Amino acid sequence: MIAEAVDPAAEVAERLWRAYAPYRRGRGTAGDLDAMLAILVLAAFAEDEGRPEGDFVKRWKRASAEAAAGFSPVTDLRGALQEAARHPGFPLLWSADLDLGSGPDDGAWMTAFVAELDRGPGFREVAVADVCELLLQRHAAEGALPGGEFYTPRGVADLLVDLADPRSGDRIMDPACGVGSVLAAAARHLAERGSVGDNSFEAYAVDRSNVRPAMLNLALHGVSVPQVELADPATLLRDRNLGRVDRVLSNPPFNQQIDGWGARQFIAPPESSANFAWLQLAWSQLKEGGIAAVVMPARAAWAGGAEARIRREMVALGAVLAVIALPAHLFAGTNIAVHVWVLGRGRRSRPAHRSDSVILVDARSVGGRSSERPRVLSGEDIDRIADRFRLWFGTSEEVDEPGFSRSIPYAELIENAGNLDPRTYLRTEGGPGEAADLSAMLADFERRNRETSELGAELAQIVGAQDQLAQDGTRCQNLLLKDVMSGGATVGGRPVRLLAGPSGSLVRAQDYVEAGGVPVVMPKDISGIGFIEDGIKCISEQHAERLDRFRLHRGDIVVARRGDLGRCAVVGEEQQGWVCGTGCFVITPPSTVDSHYLAAFLRSPGAREWLDTHATGSLALRTISLEVLGMLPVTLPDLDTQRSIGEAMTSFDAHERRLLEQLATTRDIRSKALNSLLRR
Repeated sequence: MIAEAVDPAAEVAERLWRAYAPYRRGRGTAGDLDAMLAILVLAAFAEDEGRPEGDFVKRWKRASAEAAAGFSPVTDLRGALQEAARHPGFPLLWSADLDLGSGPDDGAWMTAFVAELDRGPGFREVAVADVCELLLQRHAAEGALPGGEFYTPRGVADLLVDLADPRSGDRIMDPACGVGSVLAAAARHLAERGSVGDNSFEAYAVDRSNVRPAMLNLALHGVSVPQVELADPATLLRDRNLGRVDRVLSNPPFNQQIDGWGARQFIAPPESSANFAWLQLAWSQLKEGGIAAVVMPARAAWAGGAEARIRREMVALGAVLAVIALPAHLFAGTNIAVHVWVLGRGRRSRPAHRSDSVILVDARSVGGRSSERPRVLSGEDIDRIADRFRLWFGTSEEVDEPGFSRSIPYAELIENAGNLDPRTYLRTEGGPGEAADLSAMLADFERRNRETSELGAELAQIVGAQDQLAQDGTRCQNLLLKDVMSGGATVGGRPVRLLAGPSGSLVRAQDYVEAGGVPVVMPKDISGIGFIEDGIKCISEQHAERLDRFRLHRGDIVVARRGDLGRCAVVGEEQQGWVCGTGCFVITPPSTVDSHYLAAFLRSPGAREWLDTHATGSLALRTISLEVLGMLPVTLPDLDTQRSIGEAMTSFDAHERRLLEQLATTRDIRSKALNSLLRR
């Protein structure tokens, strides 16, 4: 039997993570990623460029020897970095704030990390850029740092690059670079085809904490002396010359509120949602013939109001080349499904034979997935999508593939109010004589059963860890919910909220719209494990803007105020910008409270019983007031324990969703099996 080959970079990254992971708990970890990547930069430079007699090489080797003996290497690591930065080939400009071991507890994990790094064989035989990428992926997957704009999965980043196809000598920009994942993918793409050195990389971070890791990540991918600046879309439009780059590649933050947007030559997007600010920014930065590939939430393709006007304007201008729907579960920590928009500027960016059409691709079914881990786009998936776009772009051949891709003329887009959602145009209906492929369905069903069993085993381990935590004892505060919410700010700096939804006079029955719009969450739209989108009602974007104080943000908790009390759900990326409805409360917890823990507590039997006891109304429809909710006693352990419990409960929710999906699949198989048998 031939053993399955192990990726050497994955093996090294796994060893490094295991060395680091025990030191995460009970300490601030905000600077750990910066330090890890700086150590990788130093180790790689010492291996590739350093001479044995060089001072920085000696200090690096001494740091490694100290770590191997169990002593802190921090002092020598700092000295080695400073001395290496004086070397003409060092890929970074030394900065005083690129420090190592500044925290009181950093020495312990750095000792374990450096000792493992120097324990061969392994590190010297692998591409350090691949190790860097895998560590970033692990940070995102383990929740060590926030997802979203922080980290773009490698498959998604590679797809953006393949669609835009940067060439040697191009100026490449990412206006919301996170930790540089997309530009790093561009560097890999160029390195495979020649040299990275001929290209200019322009990176801007929305979050200050992303500046240093992005710079280090790009350096590890061969970008010489990368510069990453702090900026936002409004600043870039005001302060920079437009129309200067060949490629824009980006996965910007979704649905954030923007300030200081200058409308000028653009249509101003809703203040509560910057999605079209990013799209207009990407297009405006392109020179004639330039291409942009940008990740967007799915609703940007069909949302109404101001966003629909911008979308129609972009189509009329010929700015939109393609929209590609990707599957859910690609990003760690969220099940949001995204689209990729491909934009072009000027006639040179659009072939003459496609002057009045857009290609739409529905790739929601691609990507392999194991258990509840994020879905992964394989090389074959990326090639299939990118090849379809290249065929549309480079030839006049037929590109329509039923259920997967279609070239849509502008006239049809206009008939559909500028809707660019691939699902609208690529729906397929099975004919009465179409045979169901039951063997394939059953094989997929068996695979899902195995994954569910694996997830069950993971849950057993989680329960065991929580049980040990309980046995070790945890100190808890007992506070009223109103006192928990009495001060401080959120992680994102927004005000803490404990707020009842708008009155019925603010959202009337006639205010709901038939298609598109902004969803309004009512009690019926909340389940024990999340939000129910089927049947949710929507209002126009203009109406939602008037209800800005009731709009939802990631990490908020929406609580039902009537019916099944204690029902609540945590807002994720996909619900960002929705509106809290009349029959609900919205909680925006302070930074000292984990949203998933608080939601789990609100759903607990004890909290439900307390709420029911203090509710009013009939037995058929119990109701609570905001005052009563504020008096709810809350058990609050330390933040690390909250996160641990919240992650455990989130895993149980995911397991329940999977079981419900399997039940629906079972019913679907039964129905199709009967239809197949009756047709014989």
